[in-house]
Amino acid sequence: MDVRHLRNMLAVIEEGSLGKAAQRLNISQPALTKSIQRLEEHLGVRLFDRDARGMKPTFYADSLKGYAKAACIGMAEAESQIAALRDGTEGIFTVAGPPFVMSELLPQVLAKLALERPKLQVHLVSQNRNLFTDLLDGKFSLAVAMLYDEMPKRGLAKRWLFDDRLVLAMRPDHPLAKKRKIAAADFIDQNWVFPDSETWSHRRLKLYFEQQGLSPPWPRFESRDPPVMKAIIMASNHIGVISKLGIENDIAKGLLKGVEIDSPLMLRPIGIVTRENEPMSPAVNTFVRIIEDLCVTRRRGNRP
Repeated sequence: MDVRHLRNMLAVIEEGSLGKAAQRLNISQPALTKSIQRLEEHLGVRLFDRDARGMKPTFYADSLKGYAKAACIGMAEAESQIAALRDGTEGIFTVAGPPFVMSELLPQVLAKLALERPKLQVHLVSQNRNLFTDLLDGKFSLAVAMLYDEMPKRGLAKRWLFDDRLVLAMRPDHPLAKKRKIAAADFIDQNWVFPDSETWSHRRLKLYFEQQGLSPPWPRFESRDPPVMKAIIMASNHIGVISKLGIENDIAKGLLKGVEIDSPLMLRPIGIVTRENEPMSPAVNTFVRIIEDLCVTRRRGNRP
């Protein structure tokens, strides 16, 4: 099966019409039609039905879509790996991770990678939802993310880098910022910005107060977006729980203060996640080596 036919099928599914797909692929519409027909002949099924809105994928096309994406990505990475093996400098791969990792941790890694591999191309994907599911589906080469307990147990290999932690973020002139010793009870009557209830951070913060024998404080605002939370905190006397990695630059600039809570619930192990038993390309190995070297200074002891 020609991977080009699969790539063409995906373009028609995503664009919804032969004309738009052909324009995106920079090929003629007759050539695209012939490619789809050859794939249908090979599979022995009809992949599209025409309707007033354009090309509608059949059940068979929808069933094939996930495999086609993985095959196209796999082929692109295979071609990239051959190029990298040939001269040790060229290649392409995709890194995914949550926004705070992509913005706070990766720039330094990518800057060093660019010096070592100037012809290397890296695609960056910033996302939280379905991160590991998409990795298993072959949409990324690897992820740099939080290694939480609820992540899938099968099919993934984890490599710990360092422990980030959740901290209570507040303005430097907040009344609590001046106290030398802060107890959990001091936080109850404060104005709060919480991560939304579906997040790991929200669940950990709630569990922390429950373990202290306290009812969790009521959040005036909730947001999944750390920049939104930080903006609210900087503009008011609200406090919020945010990744320490995500506010290090703000602390250094004197815009925020981060108060650490002495609880293992606040630890956030950050690491590299790849598909299990799948060899990494030379380009990806270089990326992994650089990020591991840069994370050594962040480590506070080894995890079991």
